[in-house]
Amino acid sequence: MSHDAAPSASSGSSAASSQASPAQRLPLKAFVYAVGIGLVAAAGGSVLLELVHLGENFFYDFLPQSLGIDGIPIWWVLLMLMTGAVVIVIAQRLPGNTGKGPLTGFHFDTPPLNAISILLASAGTLMFGFVLGPEAPLIILGTTIGALLVRRSDKTTVQMAMLVGGVASIGAVFGNPFVTAFMILEFIALGVIPRVLMLPLFVALGAGYLTQVGIGSWNGFGLHPLTVPNMPTYNSIDLAAIGAAIVVGIVAALIAALARELAERVDSVNTKHRIATPFAAALAITGLVAIAVLAFDLDPSMILFSGQGDAMSTMIDESAIGVVIAIVALKAVGYAISLGGGMRGGPIFPATFLGVGVGVLFALIFTGVSVSPLATAGIAAAATAMIRLPFTSAMLALLLIGGAGMEVAPFAIIGSVLGFAVRQRVDAYTAKRASLAKNSSH
Repeated sequence: MSHDAAPSASSGSSAASSQASPAQRLPLKAFVYAVGIGLVAAAGGSVLLELVHLGENFFYDFLPQSLGIDGIPIWWVLLMLMTGAVVIVIAQRLPGNTGKGPLTGFHFDTPPLNAISILLASAGTLMFGFVLGPEAPLIILGTTIGALLVRRSDKTTVQMAMLVGGVASIGAVFGNPFVTAFMILEFIALGVIPRVLMLPLFVALGAGYLTQVGIGSWNGFGLHPLTVPNMPTYNSIDLAAIGAAIVVGIVAALIAALARELAERVDSVNTKHRIATPFAAALAITGLVAIAVLAFDLDPSMILFSGQGDAMSTMIDESAIGVVIAIVALKAVGYAISLGGGMRGGPIFPATFLGVGVGVLFALIFTGVSVSPLATAGIAAAATAMIRLPFTSAMLALLLIGGAGMEVAPFAIIGSVLGFAVRQRVDAYTAKRASLAKNSSH
């Protein structure tokens, strides 16, 4: 597996050297740009998230109810996914050809001309039920806004504005600027974002957050809270929970890594058959939904979409081991198909859903151990194994489950460390296997 969820290496690379001194001074206008672009890009991100939410509700709630359809039958799922595939294929004909897929990471340097095809493909993905999150289209929207706001400036300023806009826009999805701030710090540590831009990016996040919470009598666009509700309170750490969390971390990371490996294989097919693959993906995911509905009496939404919101709460309340295993397995396969099948979206949130599922599973197996620390470890492990950003993943896990009490914090660290270790081992094994295959072909 050769790709990560880090930004593309070219993003911001000519805006300033990644080895620039932290003490290097930026002109005052850089911070003025950060405030202005941060406000506009974050507002755009909030609007995009609301449009996605409205689209999901329209196609899976309002429209079938208006037609007198009871519930969400399997044929309706197929119709919606096939419609989404049509939208994706149409987007492939536009400038940019829907850009690079979610397996290649986050891209802060996509030309604005390509944004229409990518956002259209993202609409076909997110609104119609494919299993990806909104992170990537948020970044594309933000970078485009940044580029357009300073379009008359020099190339270096435009690249900085695109980075600032992308960061501010993705911040809208987390409902908290510090998850994105951790992501920035990890990108800087990896050398793919210049250190000199650290403070302007932080300023942009703060400015963008104001568009969500509001100022004075203006209430803003509203937050998109990610906290999983009704998590059992956890205020006393015990050895049993630590031992169970280690198991959860390893299993969740392996599931995420296997989903990524399967996605790579699907992507290799998509590279050769770009038009056919989205339709095949729609058929396959419909089959997964049919298994969930007919064999386990599950709602289709447990397999479709990113897994945010009510799906996590439903997972937490599940009490049957077999049903939890089915949800995790079916969701993981649908996730892999969406990652590699030509869809456009982000990889983070379905991974967190898988982490929660593994945490719930082992809370049922290890009776007496609270689900809260196990879900925290599972989220951090699965997200780290998918995107290779352990600090960001740990912070995200803490944000999602932190309502149970801050005693879950050590479990977020356990999960992220295990997720990173598993990802490293899987990558090493994959590289070795690829090398042996290459040598044998000669």
